Amino acid sequence: MNLRPRRRPVPAIPIVSLIDIMVILLIFFIATTSFNEEKKQVKITLPQSKALGEAVPKQEVRRTLAITQNQELILDGTPVDAEHLAAAIQQLRDLNPGVKLELQADAKTELELLIKVWDALREAGYPINDVPARIKASGK
Repeated sequence: MNLRPRRRPVPAIPIVSLIDIMVILLIFFIATTSFNEEKKQVKITLPQSKALGEAVPKQEVRRTLAITQNQELILDGTPVDAEHLAAAIQQLRDLNPGVKLELQADAKTELELLIKVWDALREAGYPINDVPARIKASGK
C-alpha cells in the first residue's frame, strides 16, 4: 500500500516554436504600421462632437480646404477669396485630375461662408459627399 500521492508529470510546452510565431507576428505588425504626419498649414480650432466616433483611418492623401477663425479660406496652403474659390478648386483639379479634398472648418465658422464653400465645390464638380469634414471628437 502506497500512501504517497503520485506526482503528475508536468506537460512540456514547446517554447521555441512559440518564439518563432511571436517574431513573425512582430515583423508583420512593424511592416503594416503606417506613421502619419499631421498637416499643420493653419492653426484652427476644430469643432467637437459627442455623436461622431473616432476619426476614420486615412487611406488616401487629400488636399486641405481650410476655414480659419478669421473666416479666411485656404486651399492647399494658398489663401483664396470666397468669390474665386470655385475657379481655384477647378484649377487645382485641372493640375491634378485625381485630387481629393477634405474640409477643415473652425468651430466658429459662419454658416453663410460654409454654404458658399459648398456651392463652390458643386460648381467645381465636387459632390459635397466626396469632401469629408474633419471634426474633432469631444473630450479628446
